[in-house]
Amino acid sequence: MKKNIILLILLVSTTCLSAQTLNFSQLEGRWDSTKTVQYEPAQYQIVYEYKFAKDAKYPNTKRTANTILRIGKLYNMFIDYGQLTFDSISASISKGESQVTSSGPKLIGALKSIGFRELILLNRETKNEFIQCKAGGLQRYQYEEDAPQLKWDLLQGDSTIAGYQCQKAKTRLFGRDYIAWYAPEVELPYGPYKFCGLPGLIFKVQDTEDNFTFTLTGLQQVKGYAPIYMYDKSAVIKSTRKTVRQMYKNYCADPVKALTGDGSISVSADVAATVNAKPYNPIELE
Repeated sequence: MKKNIILLILLVSTTCLSAQTLNFSQLEGRWDSTKTVQYEPAQYQIVYEYKFAKDAKYPNTKRTANTILRIGKLYNMFIDYGQLTFDSISASISKGESQVTSSGPKLIGALKSIGFRELILLNRETKNEFIQCKAGGLQRYQYEEDAPQLKWDLLQGDSTIAGYQCQKAKTRLFGRDYIAWYAPEVELPYGPYKFCGLPGLIFKVQDTEDNFTFTLTGLQQVKGYAPIYMYDKSAVIKSTRKTVRQMYKNYCADPVKALTGDGSISVSADVAATVNAKPYNPIELE
């Protein structure tokens, strides 16, 4: 029964949380240290609205989620707000501060809101990135890579975003071309996802095919405790970027086969018949 419930959660459609629902005060100081490795508290917390096309054939049909960039003294962390909420509620349950029965709807709501499926930790000193993600199934994987050394071309033109005057630049990352708008006034050379290296905080970045867009909707200095963390080694399997990308591609081609391949989950034939292939439109083409 439990496996069937988990499978149902995996197959439900994603919904979104509007920026107005973000309540960070409920996420402070509620973390289970046995399930996460906490590196340091964040100094800044930035909200980016994330719009993405599930199918490249229909770029105008997008889903929306909220993503969070946390910046500390040595580390940056980028994560979906729904995942952040899920982790906080789970930690509260593990410490006996909340009950599973009363928290169940909140957990499912948080899972359904997730749009960005990776947790990215950047070590700014070593310039290494650690990525933890699920490749369509239940298991979380981790791989490490050098942070992309982006080559930015500064362009003519400006725009006002969230009240800040922003300049324009372009770059290429993992097979896609992007246009970004950054604010020199905010002297943080970072941005959403794996974007960084401009002379100011990135307020908006969008690929030229209009499949993926991150837009800043909130910026704050953190007053409470907002940890920069990853899931500990007991919760992940070490892998490689190439392997994880291939697993996700296989999952999109045949979700049921990908979920049931190791024999730990079984799906009846009538249920399997209702599950179709999913469009494959990853943010990283290369």
